[in-house]
Amino acid sequence: MSQHGSREDRLDTDVVVVGAGPVGLMLAGELRLGGAAVTVLDRGEAPAPRPRACALHTRTMEILDGRGLLGPRGTPPREMRGHFGRWAASSGADVRRRLELRGVTVTEEHVEAEALGPEGTVRLRGRYLVGCDGVRSTVRRLTGARFPGRVLFAGDAARRRVPAGGRALDLGLQDAVNLGWKLAAAVRGWAPPGLLDSYDTERREAGRRVPATIRAQPHQPHLPPGRGTGTDPPRALLGARIPHARLVTPWGPVMTTTAMLRPGRGLLLDLVGNPALRCAARPWADRVAFVTARPEPGAPPGPLHGTGAVLVRPDGHIVWTAPDRSGAALPRALLRWFGVAGQGPQALTGIED
Repeated sequence: MSQHGSREDRLDTDVVVVGAGPVGLMLAGELRLGGAAVTVLDRGEAPAPRPRACALHTRTMEILDGRGLLGPRGTPPREMRGHFGRWAASSGADVRRRLELRGVTVTEEHVEAEALGPEGTVRLRGRYLVGCDGVRSTVRRLTGARFPGRVLFAGDAARRRVPAGGRALDLGLQDAVNLGWKLAAAVRGWAPPGLLDSYDTERREAGRRVPATIRAQPHQPHLPPGRGTGTDPPRALLGARIPHARLVTPWGPVMTTTAMLRPGRGLLLDLVGNPALRCAARPWADRVAFVTARPEPGAPPGPLHGTGAVLVRPDGHIVWTAPDRSGAALPRALLRWFGVAGQGPQALTGIED
């Protein structure tokens, strides 16, 4: 994206991402899903081969499934950088290699990255810059290990040491999915107050929970990603990731809840056919897809059984539920997570739009 005017007021992109590892490339794809222009800088010449990711945890596998990034049998990608690189490039991200970051300049309105490449110095201006360049982050070094306003960090660059238990890639990919839609919302101008700040708050808490999760792992049953046993006791849905379920939509074929997340927008899932929800959601149609669905015929009661509707963030977290046909507090939740609704009538869109 560029703006008219002199060099001083022109932007080359919305977001500059430093580091073309799995986290940086995942973030680039998420930003593109949210409608932000993104340029990725990496000092390497080509994607470095990586071993097959065999130890990704259930939450990460759910995320990858929600973006269509798993293999045909639900297997993780064998070669992480190339896999995510192809996804980021196909989404429209500009990935530039053989560029080593040498300087970062932060102002109140933009960030400028200066990098050295084979043809000399390259300068890029963006609204934000995200360091995804590892535990020895050059971005962190150049910015004095601070978190200046328009510079953010994800993955190992956001942490002072690599998490124990092989969780670094899990946490990094989860950082990218949490941050991507929020930063895109800020770029596009509809982010509600506090939305971007919630990235730091939520991911810090996730990092604090890792040691306890590692200690508990030997005592937890292994389940395929996103699946439940069907006999688990009821659990509160609010704040949790949307559980895997097979649902019948008006378009005919059975869809999974994870597949419904693939457009990268919010999701209002109506499970009882409540016309009031459709009316309430209409002003947010550019940010939230509305879907009426029913459980697959003959399927046993699942984790969504008894729920009237759920509002889901683009990263898969449920932020509002209705136990029946009630739509109480839905507009408040839409405002809290998806900002002020657009002006004028808008067509209500679904998953396939």
